Amino acid sequence: MELYITVAILAFMIIMFVLQKVPMGVTTMTCCTLLAAFGILTPSEAFSGFTNESIILVAPMMALSSAITKTSIIPSVRRKVDELGSKTGMALIVFFYIIVIAFVQFIPATATFSIMVVFLATLSDEGEVTPSRLLMPMLGISCIWKGYIPIGMGATNFATVNARYSNIITEEAYLLQMFDKFKVGALPVICLTIYCLIAWKLLPRKGNVSTKGLKDVKDTPTLPKAQETLVYVVFVAVMAVLVLNKWTGKLMYIAPAAGVLALIYGKALKVPEVTKAMTADMIFLMAGVLGVASAMTKSGAGDLIGTAILNVLGGHPSSMAVMFLFSAVCIGMTTVMSNSATQNILYTVAATVCLAGNWDPRGIMLIISIANVISLGFPSGAAETALIYAAGNYKVSQVAKFTIPYIIIAVVTIAVSANFFYPIYG
Repeated sequence: MELYITVAILAFMIIMFVLQKVPMGVTTMTCCTLLAAFGILTPSEAFSGFTNESIILVAPMMALSSAITKTSIIPSVRRKVDELGSKTGMALIVFFYIIVIAFVQFIPATATFSIMVVFLATLSDEGEVTPSRLLMPMLGISCIWKGYIPIGMGATNFATVNARYSNIITEEAYLLQMFDKFKVGALPVICLTIYCLIAWKLLPRKGNVSTKGLKDVKDTPTLPKAQETLVYVVFVAVMAVLVLNKWTGKLMYIAPAAGVLALIYGKALKVPEVTKAMTADMIFLMAGVLGVASAMTKSGAGDLIGTAILNVLGGHPSSMAVMFLFSAVCIGMTTVMSNSATQNILYTVAATVCLAGNWDPRGIMLIISIANVISLGFPSGAAETALIYAAGNYKVSQVAKFTIPYIIIAVVTIAVSANFFYPIYG
């Protein structure tokens, strides 16, 4: 009976992720509550995700990253954008791409494009480089670069992914390391960046770029010089501990918390700001998924699902075929539904399949991590995608000449790179 109850709760979680009627953290907390209520897990087991090392690392890192937005870096970059308004040609394109790459490491993509769209709307639509030709490629740059560089939240990406499957596949050798995504993502990042540098000409030259309906992005007051310096020092120190985790060991998991405390005592961060960042829906989502994963392992539901999917794939499928399958399915799903829903469904499914097949899960997990943000083919893929389609007055058919080749390149390069570094048969 426990097995069927667990499968039913998992199905409920997946359906709620697709429908998104409530925040995803609420869904996972509901699942944990049900698992405890039905006796599948004890209350302490159901909510043990909150004490997981990955949560301890990620939650304060979110607060630490928010401190960067209070420094003079963001206003300085925005002023530079204004100064380059009169420039044209490839120099302008490259500069815009660099700004997007920098911004999406620290602030949400929707906020990034709220800033960039307002500026682009003032540019002329005469000549080769026009606003309607820049908007979609900038989204393409954002998709592939978001979380790629291991700084800011990108530095904890490996821990976030590990948290999604470590309760199903417990062998430590199969956990991701800090630079694994950077390594596997290099090929798709390079290929898609080159594509965006060339293929912007495929988009219509003239169009009406609109700022109507965009939320105003208010400038965050810049910290005093002393506090700003403290933010830089703390951020660099924490990043050093993360990068040198081979030597710093378990200190890696408490470094962000120590950094946040230093910023609170130094008056660079206020307690309400920290509380808001550390209680984001993402934290409840991650902790809840860990509880559901524990129940799947304990009840045998994970083995049941994994074996069923493995039977569909065949007894001994080609490693490359499996990589292509997950890459294509992930990008296909995230094109029409949210990034979060896509990854939260696929991480659990992929982990159970890998466990049943006795596969190395790292390549597949990295495929999901990289591919789930390739969401530029349809407006429903992500909030920033909807923003770009609305601001550029784009029709799906109108931009298909750009988006379809982008998606094909992404599917192929992500699968090939993941299979090269982490084939499922080791």
